[in-house]
Amino acid sequence: MDRPRLNRLNIVLAELSFSQKDLSTYLGVNLNTISRWCRNIHQPELQMLNQIAKFFQIDILRLIEPSNWENETGPPAYTVYLAQKVKEKKSGKIRQRTTIAPKKGR
Repeated sequence: MDRPRLNRLNIVLAELSFSQKDLSTYLGVNLNTISRWCRNIHQPELQMLNQIAKFFQIDILRLIEPSNWENETGPPAYTVYLAQKVKEKKSGKIRQRTTIAPKKGR
């Protein structure tokens, strides 16, 4: 199964003629980590994406693959989720949650 591409880091590196080593040196991050990000095996945290955008002097949105959920057919995911919850509640599979008062001092 193909891994979804969530970030565009490898594309941006190529567009701006930078190497993974350049980015690794600037961020102080292991080159293997940059490679995993570029292959979308792992994703950088948002704070790191902000530092990457700063390095390239680009908008952070250029580093993120646009979502395409608008093109999906069928009902929105939340309606499917809510319908399942209603079904479970009617069948008695969902226990009512009890609210526990927070401990003092928190």
